[in-house]
Amino acid sequence: MYFGLQTGWISMMSLQSSLLGFAIFKAAKPYLKVPFGPAENIVLQSIAVATGTMPLAAGFVGIIPALQMMTTKDNPSGPIHLTATQMILWCLAIAFFGVFIAVPLRTQVIIREKLPFPSGTATAQMIGVLHNTPLVVKEDGQRYGVDDEESTLRQRRTPRPNNRNISSNFDDDDDESAAIHTFLQEDNWRINMTALGVAFTLSGLYTVLSYFLPGIAAIPVFDWLTGMTVTVGGTWQWFLTPSLSYVGQGIIMGFPTTAAMLLGCVVGWGILSPLATLNKWVPGPVSSATDGARGWILWISLGVMIAESIVSLLGVVVLSMVAHYRYKARSQRYAEQRALLEHSGASNEAFEQLDEDTVNDDAPIDQLVPLKVWVCGLILSSFLCLFLIWVVFRDQHMPVYATLLALALGCLLSVLGVRALGSTDLNPVSGIGKVSQFVFAGVVPGGIVANLIAGGIAEAGAQQAGDLMQDLKTGHLMGASPKAQFWGQLIGSLASVFISTGVYKLYSAAYELPGDVFQVPTAHVWLDLARLVNGHSLPDYTVPFILGFAALFAGLTLLTTVYSDVAVLRGSSKPKWLKYVPSGIAFAIGIYNLPNFTLARFAGGVVSVWWDKHCQKYGKDPSAKYARLGRVFLIIIASGFVLGEGTLSIVNLFLKTFGVSPWSCVGCYAGCCKCGA
Repeated sequence: MYFGLQTGWISMMSLQSSLLGFAIFKAAKPYLKVPFGPAENIVLQSIAVATGTMPLAAGFVGIIPALQMMTTKDNPSGPIHLTATQMILWCLAIAFFGVFIAVPLRTQVIIREKLPFPSGTATAQMIGVLHNTPLVVKEDGQRYGVDDEESTLRQRRTPRPNNRNISSNFDDDDDESAAIHTFLQEDNWRINMTALGVAFTLSGLYTVLSYFLPGIAAIPVFDWLTGMTVTVGGTWQWFLTPSLSYVGQGIIMGFPTTAAMLLGCVVGWGILSPLATLNKWVPGPVSSATDGARGWILWISLGVMIAESIVSLLGVVVLSMVAHYRYKARSQRYAEQRALLEHSGASNEAFEQLDEDTVNDDAPIDQLVPLKVWVCGLILSSFLCLFLIWVVFRDQHMPVYATLLALALGCLLSVLGVRALGSTDLNPVSGIGKVSQFVFAGVVPGGIVANLIAGGIAEAGAQQAGDLMQDLKTGHLMGASPKAQFWGQLIGSLASVFISTGVYKLYSAAYELPGDVFQVPTAHVWLDLARLVNGHSLPDYTVPFILGFAALFAGLTLLTTVYSDVAVLRGSSKPKWLKYVPSGIAFAIGIYNLPNFTLARFAGGVVSVWWDKHCQKYGKDPSAKYARLGRVFLIIIASGFVLGEGTLSIVNLFLKTFGVSPWSCVGCYAGCCKCGA
């Protein structure tokens, strides 16, 4: 919630959840009656992911603030402020149907097509390292309640993914095994946990200290570089926030993504913002999202996101059609070969070899979600959504047929989102929401409220389906029960309905949303597009820039999509140069986020690439104590940074709620000061 309200970014944190869970239960090992193994860790991170991503799925960082930002021009009754009860009902309406959508997709995208799902694979590798368990799993029948005499072996023959993984610093299996052994040595484990604790503490201390001394959260480094002759920070919003959590985010994102964000930041805030302001295309100050340069460049970022999303979704459609055709061809070929063997009277060994080549490496039937459960669940959750949306928004001109269409569209776009996530590790939920907004502009003309709600429903379905599918990929690689993960996702979603509502209410009571501390940029994106597709005009002089940047990134996305899809279909690695093609979504985020967040993330990306090179150079040196721990060590530190600020921000929230004032406003200055905000 905290990071989402600041920048619109919420991570799944599945890898961090598994790491933190393992650390906690390792410390509690003497008190546990049941060992904490890989299966338990996978269920734990499934619940954690479902709980942590609800603020994004339920629109607390987008839809809900956008409803509050409406004017009487958008809605005759003005802004909509939902009560806590209404928010809970809204969350219950959209919390479950995406989970049920994911269940039938699992067989196609994970079992049959074996899409890589890079983040899910990386989490499986981390859990494998933590528990000293390989990804290729052989389990005896006792695991599934079968007697020893009838025990069978189930072997998951999943190929190693081509993406960079946790052990990417090592050249072969022997080195990888050595790295795992090194990581699990007690001394090295203490080093890792000490690093996690130190990173958590430093980040948390900075967070609390920035409340009492707001000046350290907005350092005018660019003013200093100009000799204080130009107010670069106050006027043009170029200042530095040395937040360790955003450095940690940059480490997790990686250098290519943060570099694309920095490029967007330079273009948006270094070129377009001064251009619009100096030419008087906007009347307000640079920092204004309504009549200033910030609101003006937001439209360029929106055009880039829409262009990339449409091209990406079209690519997923084409890839899905090709993959389906190839699967059908394989099935037909298998049937023909089996018929030929039967006709020729071949030996049992020939049939066994044929079956071995086409074996379905799925979990046992008793660990799969029954057909009647997910079908009935999808129907009931859809009716629940229809009813609760009507209850909450019955006075806001939200037709029942529009909700029904939003559910149907959400199901369709969830399929595309899951496939995109499996192939590229990017769930285009923002694009899915935007596509839905375009559709509902024609279904409910002039209905900005209906437009926002319908887009939110479609985005929620895609978000939850993608989250569960990443977790299911992790579980598949580690031999965990899909049924247990499914119920874990439902439990986490239900718990987060109440947790997210309570936390949002606390933040909205303590802080102005949007305001100086929490700009809620995603809400501006949602509301601006809802206004545009319902007849509002674009700001002056934005059209050429929107079309130009949209065309540029549509072309780049088409290029990367074609080469990525070809690599997926061939089962080969993607060309290395693809990672240097800037992501349109990352570029757009660099535009609509303030530069201070992007600069800190880019610093993390630089640290990430430096550490990888350092480990490659010294990873095999016995005296290089930290380099031998590899990328895992850096991920642990980055996780500590993110968790530290995310956790200690609760302290700031309570300080603000009880009216505690900062100690000093030294260092604050007009345009950047958050003193008393």
